[in-house]
Amino acid sequence: MKKISNKIISSADNITNLSNESLNTLFILQKTLDINVLIELFDDELKRHIFHDYLNYKNPDEKININIGKIIQEKLTYDLQLNNKNLGTLIISKKKIFTESEIEKIEDLISLLIYPITNSLLFRQAITNASIDPITKLSNRMLFDKIIEQEIEFAQRYKQKLLLMMLDLDNFKKINDSFGHNTGDILLNSIAQKLIEFMRRSDLVFRYGGDEFCIILRNTSLNGGNILANRIKENISEEDFSCNGVKIKTSLSIGLVELHDKDNSIKFIERADNLLYKAKNSGRNNVITETQIN
Repeated sequence: MKKISNKIISSADNITNLSNESLNTLFILQKTLDINVLIELFDDELKRHIFHDYLNYKNPDEKININIGKIIQEKLTYDLQLNNKNLGTLIISKKKIFTESEIEKIEDLISLLIYPITNSLLFRQAITNASIDPITKLSNRMLFDKIIEQEIEFAQRYKQKLLLMMLDLDNFKKINDSFGHNTGDILLNSIAQKLIEFMRRSDLVFRYGGDEFCIILRNTSLNGGNILANRIKENISEEDFSCNGVKIKTSLSIGLVELHDKDNSIKFIERADNLLYKAKNSGRNNVITETQIN
């Protein structure tokens, strides 16, 4: 694969000098603040001008990794910036070599993406800041409900794998009753930090409520998710958590499911929740993974 070294793209310098066609593209890109929808709109606009097989937008700081198509052969890589602030990386690829005129057009279009993507990231950050659980510092149920809808729609549209892992602390009420709620809160925070250690940049971890957590795993096989779930379970059960000067041992019950073609968020979450309670009812400190559907 031939890779053209990273170029830095910033915004179009003067909007008053844009052509009608460019203004129309800019208008389309400004229709949404949802980063997934924005990248899809940009991909559609790009396809109107330049054929390509694959587009990827990645922003590790924001845990964003959006793939459209399959990466092959020639690859262009662009670092997006505004006022020296990193906005992520855009990769475009196709089978044949990009011509100079195609590259010029691509870079013109990317320059139109800078302000819309900045606005999307600011919106995302505002929503995230309002959706942080104060105890665990994880994203909360409100943000989970919003994100899971977006992830399902995107995965189904582009035929990508999506897993949902639901985790619950075993006998957490006994810990609160024995040591107090402050100690329980410290334990929840410690568990949250442990979960983060196991996550890739593209994975999303939430405090779902009480002593329950959710993890969204993108582009992961059911077998890979099962391996991860068991690794998490074993690590937590082997740990001595220091909470308010007290050493506490605990464990997790976990339910893991894969997105089906006809799933909506209610069905997806319900299946994960059912397997979670099956794990608890079968002895706790257990992982129940959905049977693979061919």
